[in-house]
Amino acid sequence: MVHQTHQVRSYISDLVDHVRRRYAQAYNPSPPASGGTPQEPLSALSVKTESIDSVLPEPNRHHEHYFAEACGTYRYLGAESCLVKSPRLQPVDYHSPFGRDDDDWEISWNQSAAKSYELVEVFLDCVQPLYPVLDLEAPYLARQPPSTMNSVELFSLNMVYSIACHVMPGTTRRRHPQHQWNPSGNLSYHMANSTKYRAMAEKFHGVAAEHLEASTSDSSIDTLRAILLLAINSLFDPKSGNIGQQVALATRLALALESRLEGHDPLSKEALIIRNMHSTIFCIENELGSALDRPATFPEPEWALSFDPSRSSDYLCSLYRLQHRFRKSDAGGREAVKRHLPLLDEKSVLPPSLRLNLHQTHFLLNPCWHTAWYVIESVVSTGSIHTFLTPHWVYRAGTSLIENMPSILPGNLIQLYSNALVVLELSSWKWPSASALSASLSETLQRMKSQHQEDWDGTLQNYEMNQ
Repeated sequence: MVHQTHQVRSYISDLVDHVRRRYAQAYNPSPPASGGTPQEPLSALSVKTESIDSVLPEPNRHHEHYFAEACGTYRYLGAESCLVKSPRLQPVDYHSPFGRDDDDWEISWNQSAAKSYELVEVFLDCVQPLYPVLDLEAPYLARQPPSTMNSVELFSLNMVYSIACHVMPGTTRRRHPQHQWNPSGNLSYHMANSTKYRAMAEKFHGVAAEHLEASTSDSSIDTLRAILLLAINSLFDPKSGNIGQQVALATRLALALESRLEGHDPLSKEALIIRNMHSTIFCIENELGSALDRPATFPEPEWALSFDPSRSSDYLCSLYRLQHRFRKSDAGGREAVKRHLPLLDEKSVLPPSLRLNLHQTHFLLNPCWHTAWYVIESVVSTGSIHTFLTPHWVYRAGTSLIENMPSILPGNLIQLYSNALVVLELSSWKWPSASALSASLSETLQRMKSQHQEDWDGTLQNYEMNQ
């Protein structure tokens, strides 16, 4: 047992060292090396693929995965990934409408205690309920944080700031009389504000990276929290780190920490923290798995499925458990999984991001234009949190709607298609390669229009997206 524990700690130590080296490379750039997980998985692919059988064989179907070459590295994608199936596989030239020399774009950020705490509040309101990785009793989360903090606290606090900056523009918090704008208004101004916050997110992330080594010095809850904060940040900024390696590291460390707690009180504070972190790891790994059609290996939580809206993290984890079971099941098993799925949230009772995940799960389990409709409808709701994986779902849903255009009223299809294009356009400003999916969706519409020329001739117009 002592020898096995030493092996686990040695393995974790090696992985932590690898993460540190990756961050050293990130802040001292060198030519890109091949990686097993996408730095920006939405890459507008100039694709060369090599098919391999999944390491996790699934019943009654031959499942393939691909190493797709993009940006000088190889990305690991499933055969059902929209990046493999999309008709538009060539890079799309994209130029941001904002330039560093543009006077209207100039970044202005006056750091203050009030603004810093607002970022903490955004994280606690929007991220912590879904991914409960923080200790809410930590002093650095207070309105007036301690004047002196150790490296672990400084790392965590700056990662909270960084993640909150990615989330902030999509919330309703920025509605202030002096701002003179509405989140649903002018897209260019909205994205200029988003770009400002993303620039600040990078700065906070850079400050956190200075404390990474001290924050991951041992096999502890603090180290696991640090790795999970990095992984959550990578959901918004995939170039900031290799999310696949971060999840793999978190997986090994969580299993090691759980083994230490065997026989302990399951209601102890430490046990509850590990439970929440287990849920977070499972969610992130399956979030990647469902969008990119990749296998997920981290074990399901042992507690029962829960769809209580007041327990957002358990609700979200239960959705990903259904997605995981569905992806690995045969036809009969898949029908059984569907029986556990809550109804569509037609009255918008759930929080926006939880509602979006519910509808994505419906679309995965029952891919038809009806469920695609709800994905597009919920993705444009104010307060919905978008990650680099969101464009995958939007593209899939948009394609499903277009391919069923004879069954949908023209006015409804035009609105939903326009919403999908807007989301992909906004996404391309955050993750430039998402423009390939936007172009592919447009090409799909043109192809379907040509097949239904009589019904649709003159009913669809092209609109200028850049305002």
